[in-house]
Amino acid sequence: MRSTKETLKRRLEFSAAVLLPVLAAAVVVAEHFGVFDRLAGLDEVEIVAARSDHSYGDTASFPVYPEDPAWEPTIALIKRYTNAPLRTDKQPQMLARWKASLSTLEPDGYEWTSPSTPFALMYERVPMVLGAHFNSNNVTIVGSIGDLHSWIAQRKSELHFLINDIFLSVMAVVLGYWLWRVNYLVKRPQQPG
Repeated sequence: MRSTKETLKRRLEFSAAVLLPVLAAAVVVAEHFGVFDRLAGLDEVEIVAARSDHSYGDTASFPVYPEDPAWEPTIALIKRYTNAPLRTDKQPQMLARWKASLSTLEPDGYEWTSPSTPFALMYERVPMVLGAHFNSNNVTIVGSIGDLHSWIAQRKSELHFLINDIFLSVMAVVLGYWLWRVNYLVKRPQQPG
């Protein structure tokens, strides 16, 4: 008859042997459906990037402010990837796209804005009206619309690597060790001879 301790140990081993593969499958499914992208705030940054691609109509680009949900993930992405030196003496107050020097709106509604249109951090709030003036010392161009799209893709690729490659590799090693431990290290009862 098995002791309570041995029974508990067997149950834990069985639970781990079942739960580890289920956990790995759940992580893969969650990654496929963009759960980790949403947790990183990339869905909010994608909205900013998509709106920056528009120069006409209601969906046209708009500034992002610290109180907006897209602010933190967009700033984190900029800090991670921009080559521009960011100011440390002031906190940014808004993030805005420059007026596109090259854009088009077709009669059928197709719209295109140049991906080289600059994207800037502004250290003062400026009303977004035609002819509004701002102090050029309070602006840092951090990249372009194209850069923002590239940064989103790069961050998604990094998350995909961490989850699908690193996490699943570690899970395979842990599961392999667990199976080896169960098969070779657990003392088996002696057979009567």
